[in-house]
Formats: sequence, structure tokens, C-alpha cells
Amino acid sequence: MTNYKAEAAKITQACYPIPDAFAAGGAVTSVFTGKDINDVDVYFKSREAFEYQVAMAYESGWWCVSATKRAVTFSDQGGVPIQFMHFDFFPTAQAIFDAFDFTVVMGAYDFDAKEFIFHDDFLKHNSQRFLRFHPGTRYPLASATRVLKYQDRGYTIGKGDILKIALASRKQKIDTWEELKDQIGGAYGEKVVLAGEGREFSLDAAIAALTVDEDGKEQFIAKDNEEQPSSAILLQKKLAALRG
Repeated sequence: MTNYKAEAAKITQACYPIPDAFAAGGAVTSVFTGKDINDVDVYFKSREAFEYQVAMAYESGWWCVSATKRAVTFSDQGGVPIQFMHFDFFPTAQAIFDAFDFTVVMGAYDFDAKEFIFHDDFLKHNSQRFLRFHPGTRYPLASATRVLKYQDRGYTIGKGDILKIALASRKQKIDTWEELKDQIGGAYGEKVVLAGEGREFSLDAAIAALTVDEDGKEQFIAKDNEEQPSSAILLQKKLAALRG
């Protein structure tokens, strides 16, 4: 496969080469569509590789700015944030793609092989600005909000794919506020849980928590960032507690 040296350089400038890992998703899409990289999602080939790089991040003086059941986000206060994904570990790029939602993000850079791997439709669908949904994604509910982000960037999606997102979301087990937060992900998931604080979870309560006011504004108050672990050992303990 073509090495795409210029695109590879943009990835490694945003994120140092990490052994036993891939950069995948939005950062790869950005370099192939002429956009700036906002952050880099790193997917590890093994748990051991993840734990080692967490220790190295602290050794290098990076700040842990967020730790969730899905990812740990680090910042060196100079470059873009780096997200170490840990909801699972992926020996191959295809295993990562199997967890992703749209073909336009199914691109990965293998730091070990120093090459890109793409889904067959990655380049084509990005050039067409077309969203093709993958119903095997781990987080289909989050895909519903991600559609809006990509529409703002000029992408289109067919009715069939919208219906696929709805049907795939029905297959997810969501019985608690925490499970809802995991499915939505990110700051928006945190906001929904905050809006439902003090209420027993039900789908009706979740729908009410997502309700906006008459002006279309979301009635959410962002909470202060909680203090993050100051060492790799404390972070691993926090992640263990999050996983239960």
C-alpha cells in the first residue's frame, strides 16, 4: 500500500510514534480531507502496550485531563490532545473498523509498520462526502449526534442509513444513567446524566433529560472538571473502578 508520507508526517507531528498502537478515526480522516487535526485517538494492540504508554505519558510530564470508561485524554499543553482508547484492545486495524460507525472514519495509521490501512470505501466516501453507517458499531446512539457534526462539514446520509442507526440503537442495553452516558459518550453524555440527576432512570426520564427549551437551547449547566489522577498508578486504579 502507498505510504502517503506527507499524511503520515502530519499524524506523527500531532502524536509521537507509539509502539504497538494505531492512530485511527477522526485524525486520519482530517489529514486526508485537508482539515486540521483536533485530537488523536490512539488504539492499542494490547492492554500491556496501553499501560506502558500511560506510564510513559506521566513520565514525560503530560497532564491527564479526562478519564472515562472509554478513553484517557492527555495534553502536553503544546500540541493537540491525545486520547488513549481503552474500552478494548485491537491487534489489527480491521478489528478497530469493526467497532467504528462510519466508513469515512475507517482509516488507521500503524505506528509499527509506518503505513496506513483503509476500509475499501474510506477514500471514496470521503471524496463524495457520503456517510455509510456500520451497524456493528459499539456505540450507535453516539452516531446519531455525530451525523449532525458531519452534516455541518458537508456530508450527506441516506434515509436507509438513518434507519439503520435507529435500529442498531434499539439493540443496546440501557438500563441506567451510566449506561446511557457510555453510549452517548463525551461531554454530551456527561450533560445528560447531570440533567437526570436525582431521578430514577427510565427511557421517559432520559427523554426528558434530553429536552430543550422553547428556543431550542439545551438546559444544561456544565460541571467543573474533576481533579484527575496525578500518577499512572492512581489512574489505573480509577480505570479499574470505572470498569467495576
